This record gives sequence, C-alpha cells and structure tokens, in this order.
Amino acid sequence: MSRIADTDIVSADTEAFLAAVSITEQARTLVWHEAQSTAFQIRTLADAMCDPEDAEELYGALASLWLELRLQWQRHNDVANYDLMRHGEAKPIDLVRGSVSSYYFERIESLLQPDQIMCLNQKALALIDSLRQDVASAAEKA
Repeated sequence: MSRIADTDIVSADTEAFLAAVSITEQARTLVWHEAQSTAFQIRTLADAMCDPEDAEELYGALASLWLELRLQWQRHNDVANYDLMRHGEAKPIDLVRGSVSSYYFERIESLLQPDQIMCLNQKALALIDSLRQDVASAAEKA
C-alpha cells in the first residue's frame, strides 16, 4: 500500500499537475503541501496496518480514505463547475486540486478489485445524493 504514496512518484506527478496550469506561487505551494500531506497520511496508514492479519481493517481504512478523497474531488469539481457556469471558466487552482484528489483515489483503486471500486462509487454517490436531499429538506423546513 505504501507504494501508492511513494514520495518520488507522488512528487513527480504533483509537479506535472502543477506544470500544466498557470497558478500563483502561493496556490502552487498550497497544492504541493496538500499532496504531500495526503501521501504522508497514506504512508502512515500503510505502516500501521502492515501485518497480514490487518487485512480486514486495511480494507475498511482504504474505503474511508477513498471516500474522503472522493468527497474532496466532488467539492473541487462542484466549485469548478459553478465557476464555469457563472464566469465561463473554472479557476485553475480548483482544477488542479481536483486532479490531485482524483489522482490519489485512483491510486487507491489500483489496490482494489473492479467490483470493490464499483461498490465504493455507488455508495459514495448514494451518500452524496442522500445528504443533498436531507440538507435541502432541512433548509425548506427552517
């Protein structure tokens, strides 16, 4: 599992994302630190659950981490889509942050079987839709 957060690979790939867009140095630093922080969290998880008997807990932890990254991607994607609708273009920082989130959850998916990935996607979409409906209903009642 720690290979999906290999420092050299992640650093090179993050640099490639950053090179593809024109963003401020401050935004570049923010994205860089977010990517490195995520890699560190994955490595910490991998180090903590490295024994074969940890397999069941590891899958639960992978699912949680995948969902966290999937929800981050969803947030960045929503912001980019609304900017595109309102202003005719999305901010590069939102696109690159979404790309980094997607990059990590796709790396986690490389450890899973297709049916596990499909299950995660279905559950994530159902959760997001359910939460949106619940929040909208609560807002209408207020």
